[in-house]
Amino acid sequence: MLTGCEAFSGYAVQTVVNAAHHGARDKNGVVPDYGGDGEARIFDNDLGWHIVLSEGFVVTTTAKIEPCEGDGVPLGMPFGPFPEDLTDLDARVTDFALMDLHANEYCNLIIEYGRYQSSVAAMAEDGPFPIGDLTNVEGASIYLAGTAEKPDGMGGNTVINFGFRSEQTIIVNLDMSTLEDGGPWTITGDEPNGRALTVAKTYDEFFRGVDFATLDKAAFEKELPARLAAQTRLVLGTTI
Repeated sequence: MLTGCEAFSGYAVQTVVNAAHHGARDKNGVVPDYGGDGEARIFDNDLGWHIVLSEGFVVTTTAKIEPCEGDGVPLGMPFGPFPEDLTDLDARVTDFALMDLHANEYCNLIIEYGRYQSSVAAMAEDGPFPIGDLTNVEGASIYLAGTAEKPDGMGGNTVINFGFRSEQTIIVNLDMSTLEDGGPWTITGDEPNGRALTVAKTYDEFFRGVDFATLDKAAFEKELPARLAAQTRLVLGTTI
């Protein structure tokens, strides 16, 4: 626990917040290989649907860190909103936010997923994150597209093309009060190499319980923000 004197010292340490995504770990704790860098993600959900996720984006628009006592600190995003491409290499971290933080104990990281706006991205201090075709990403906070396939019981397969989109703003509060050795995440002022956090997402779990044969697209799109929030977690450092 930091003393009052330490908590309000003048020392500041650069903190970098990263993003990453991957499939849910198997029973042995291993991250699965669902595809290479720039490739579709291929996996089965719990209802036996064989899913090919050919396109997927999750857009992070702001981040704020809150000390256990006191006001929150907005983190800088020098590259603007981060359109995270789910076909990028799994478990690879990408830094999207940073800030020099003073010595203190920190209890919450608040992430906002929101609509990608190329006009906002263009105003980024250091230039926007690279992104290809904006057709399906512009104006969206989440976009998922691909195919789902399952045997039809008559010797063939049922194949369904899907495209899901949400434009909702999603606020995710990530608890840091027990993140570090069972206690709050702490800046002491004695971290010469800075500190790092990673916001990770398990994208295959977005499709848990989804039966594409009976799926109501509009209802599922309404659920997507909650599914994303439930599959967002905070990792200490950069090792997924």
